[in-house]
Amino acid sequence: MTFQREMNALDAAISEFGGAAEDQLSRALDALVRRDAALAETVIAGDRALDAMETRIGRETAAMFTRRQLMAGDLRTVLAIIKIASTIERIGDLAKNTARRSLVLTAHPPLRTVSAVARLGRETMMQFSESLDALGQRDRDMALAVWRHDEELDNLYNGLQREIVQEMAADPGTVARNTQLLFIAKNMERIGDHATFVAEMAHYIVTGRHIEEKRPKGLPDGSPETLAG
Repeated sequence: MTFQREMNALDAAISEFGGAAEDQLSRALDALVRRDAALAETVIAGDRALDAMETRIGRETAAMFTRRQLMAGDLRTVLAIIKIASTIERIGDLAKNTARRSLVLTAHPPLRTVSAVARLGRETMMQFSESLDALGQRDRDMALAVWRHDEELDNLYNGLQREIVQEMAADPGTVARNTQLLFIAKNMERIGDHATFVAEMAHYIVTGRHIEEKRPKGLPDGSPETLAG
């Protein structure tokens, strides 16, 4: 197989891996909203397939190092894809964790705050999808736009935290269930951070440079602050 075909196969593998993680996240959110224990169980079981995909990508990249003397640009791409694969695996783990927590919630009366958590999840999923698009298309402008959007996700998450805490204060009987939702919301915020990292790596693959500007982050009160990466 020629080197270019190997690179194309690696791109296809990372695209498939990312798509599988997207599907896991989507089904985890559906399980939460629908209170569907069976669907949550399929997400938990499906994590093994994601682990296998990461292992396969690891083997393929290791083989490329063995067979090829990679030039600077190609070496940069392969190393970035190794990091991206690890990040996608973490997103899959967070989807699995979300499904496990939704299982706890199905055994109890529904919460008003679930819909707000699901909205955050959908925004996060869009962020992840767009980061994968930027990677697949080698589009540095798209990657930068995804990277900058992280502040909006932070603000959504911070606002949601306040809403859930207020719900706990208003009805102490919901504290245990809303605590599960707080963990799920944190999962979504972390997935947003991982999606941002994928966008950073996509930008790095195209340009050979890390994004120099400081990444804007939302503060707990919803106001913007510029913090380092």
